[in-house]
Amino acid sequence: MEFRLPDPDVRVIAFGDSTTTGPSSKDYHEFLRERLGEDASAFAAEGSGGEGTRGGVNRLRGIIALNTYPNADTLLIWHGGNDIIGFIKDTDAFLLLSPDSADYPFTAKLEELLDEVQANLELEIALARGAGWDVFLATLFPIREQTSSCKPLPFNILLAPQATNANRYLNRLNDRIRLAAENAGAVLVDIEASGDELTADANNYFDCNHLSEAGNEIAADIFFNAINLLQRSSPSEAS
Repeated sequence: MEFRLPDPDVRVIAFGDSTTTGPSSKDYHEFLRERLGEDASAFAAEGSGGEGTRGGVNRLRGIIALNTYPNADTLLIWHGGNDIIGFIKDTDAFLLLSPDSADYPFTAKLEELLDEVQANLELEIALARGAGWDVFLATLFPIREQTSSCKPLPFNILLAPQATNANRYLNRLNDRIRLAAENAGAVLVDIEASGDELTADANNYFDCNHLSEAGNEIAADIFFNAINLLQRSSPSEAS
């Protein structure tokens, strides 16, 4: 990791892959910052496109070791999508299979991958909590089950049956994200639970695996509600 001067203004770190810093004209954390009434200097966008959770652990460890954000108190994690995309590319590139099928041939390999992702997310949470930060961990959003553009696939097109199978993989991943949050003490931000709102409108998606500005605004509201819930449930610091 390249050396950077510490930024004492940052209190909230948005950490992840291209779900955090993606192709949309506005990312979720920008909307969230506005909802919270924070100045731009209070938020750090630490999204790295194409990064898996293993790389995320190493990058987060470096951020903490270098004391990059000495006054940070909150970490928002949105990670895991690239791990499952990589798995699909290696085993089921055309999304012809459902991992829920009784005859699915890669069950053991998928479980091994999900074990690793969950362990990496739990380690990210542990590192952040060790730094004294509140941690929020988000599930992945579902894909619209209709034909759309999709760069990760061999022909850059996602057909409706393929989208259905993709969502079965995402269901498995999101179950592990929920377990990671529970096991390691993060606040869950359940984006998948609001999937009907997202998938109802194609304008919420930039492509099959990225939200648009409109979709990121919906995601920001879900993060905002989770943060507010934690604040309301925490004891008052007033004496």
